[in-house]
Formats: sequence, C-alpha cells, structure tokens
Amino acid sequence: MELKIFQVMDMDLSLLCLLLLLLVSHGVGLKDMCQEARCKKHGPVIRFPFRIKGKQPDYCGYPGFDLSCTDRKETLLELPASVKLYIKNIDYASELITATDPENCLPRQLLNFSLSTSPFKFAAQLQRDLDFFNCTSRQRDSYLWTSCLGVPGYDIYAFMSGSIVTYFDLTSCSKMYNLSSVPDDLNSRDNILHLNWSRPACGLCGALGKFCRLKNNTDRIETECYDKPKSNEGTACLTLSALVYLKPIQIVCLFWNCWIICLFKKIRFKYS
Repeated sequence: MELKIFQVMDMDLSLLCLLLLLLVSHGVGLKDMCQEARCKKHGPVIRFPFRIKGKQPDYCGYPGFDLSCTDRKETLLELPASVKLYIKNIDYASELITATDPENCLPRQLLNFSLSTSPFKFAAQLQRDLDFFNCTSRQRDSYLWTSCLGVPGYDIYAFMSGSIVTYFDLTSCSKMYNLSSVPDDLNSRDNILHLNWSRPACGLCGALGKFCRLKNNTDRIETECYDKPKSNEGTACLTLSALVYLKPIQIVCLFWNCWIICLFKKIRFKYS
C-alpha cells in the first residue's frame, strides 16, 4: 500500500515538474514577443524599430515603422497617402531600407508620395525636379521614360525642369504635371527605391551586431543596445524528452494544460 502511495506521489511530482517546465518555457515566450521575425523564410529580418502589425505588440516597434505580411508573405510598408511598398531588405547598421512597388511602377506612386509625416527620407543624394509630358511620338533624349504610365498610342516622359525649351521638340506632347525632388533611384528603371531613417537611432547597435530598443524611464527618444536574446529551444527539447517517461493519461493532461496556456497567450497578445 505504501509503495503504491509513493508511486502515485512520484508520478504526480513528475507531472508537476513537467508542467512547471512548460509554464517556464511559455513564460519566456510571453516576455519575448519582440524577437526577430520574418514574413517568409528569405524575407527581411524584422526587429525594432520595426514590428509586424497585428502579430507583435505596439511596444515592439516605433510609431511609423509598422510592417505587415501580405497573403503572398511579402513584407509590406504603408506610407501616408496610401502609398504601399514591398520591403526587400533592411540594413539596420546603415538605417536603410530597399523597397519596390507592388505593381512594378514606382513613377505612379510619386503622385501621392509624401514623406513629410513619415520617419523615412529619400536616401538618394541626387534629387531632381521633373516635368511629365504625354507624347504621341517617341522622345529619344528624355531623362526618364516611364513606360508603365503609358497607354497604347501615348507614352509618358519625364524631363528635367528648365531643359525642355532648349533641347527637346515637344510639338507632339502635352504637359501633365511637375514633381519636385524626385530621387535619382527612379532613373534606373529597376523599380527599386531606397529610404533611410535617423530616429530612433539604431545604426550603432546594428553595426555592433546587437539589438536596439528604447530606454525605459525617459521622456526623450533615447535608444540603447543589448545582446541578442537567447531562444528557449533548449527548454522545449528538455520538455519533449521528459514526455517519454509519462503515461498516456498524463500526456493528455499536459497537452490540455498547454492548450490553455497558448489560449491565454493569444488573448493577452490580442489585447496588449
């Protein structure tokens, strides 16, 4: 009788220890909601000042740096005036992002492009003022031929402001609009745009191979570097190894408790 009691106590103790192990591993996960993430396997690494909207709490990122994952697992940045860009690379040391247009036509986005309320700026040093014309005949010497804007029978050309009267014959063209400070990136016709940011300052952390975060208990925008958090994979492996020594009913109980913990985690994440 005493032997059976000790066996039951030993089983209960084992179950309790494993449950505590599960709680610890999930507790680490709850605190580490701001770990690196990606929208797809080879997509850009996302960490502070960026965050994935809807999947990470607000405190994981900085205002204006919200990203989202599309149905095709592309990394999407939404700028003011409904401008949407796919992010192909994030260089945290240089504080530089490489972006493309989802519809492969960046010139079309320029009409609504405004970075005045955005934390990003054009990275290109050279920027030009351009006049856009609708032409029925080909203009060989135009500064930029924006083929994606044209329609059959009409092509859209961009000329540097002030150069049209002297160098070009525009008798078959009509002016549409002009744009100021267009980054020289768009002249390459490869649908790539580079944007950079300066606040919050995380370049030094990236150069040192560390992570960046806002300092606590300060009203100013100050950042600090910290070492890359360790994952809790070791705890997970230890937990799986311990399952071998449990009986089926105990494993069922553990998975039930684990499901409750995961549910609590999702609810807390949703309303954090």
